[in-house]
Amino acid sequence: MSKTIYKSGYLFFLLFFVFNTSLSILSSLSLGGVRFFTNRSFSMAPAVPKGSLSMAMKFPYYDKGDIIIYRTVINNHEEIISHRIYRIGGNVYLAKGDNNLAIDPTIILPRLIIGKVFFVIPYVGDYIAFIKSPIGLFLFIYFPASLIILHELNKVKKYLRRL
Repeated sequence: MSKTIYKSGYLFFLLFFVFNTSLSILSSLSLGGVRFFTNRSFSMAPAVPKGSLSMAMKFPYYDKGDIIIYRTVINNHEEIISHRIYRIGGNVYLAKGDNNLAIDPTIILPRLIIGKVFFVIPYVGDYIAFIKSPIGLFLFIYFPASLIILHELNKVKKYLRRL
């Protein structure tokens, strides 16, 4: 009975490790033009809650009301913002967070737009951001990987003793 519980626990631990590692890797990639972003503010709530995972993709054009992700410079640092297109003027855009009173001061050129948000998963972005933090990497990736490697090396050692 205890061997079955041990094997079930190990399998759960292994699947948890694979899930977290896969989530971390996949969220860093661009899959078929789809990019993943974590919303770090309340500016787009309730449409895009803080901590959500947003999936965005480049489109040939954007319409008023679309939620876009774009690059801007704030206090000499490049920032990635997720806001709704408020107004279109020729080939430039003005955006505004749903929860903000003012329109963004930045005029958004098409080359600054990363993509249009087409899918949002609430709270998953915070989880992924934690996994990628130094403490999260240790708790969810490095430490479990070390335990799995030690476990497998122990199995190899036992096997070699039997030979």
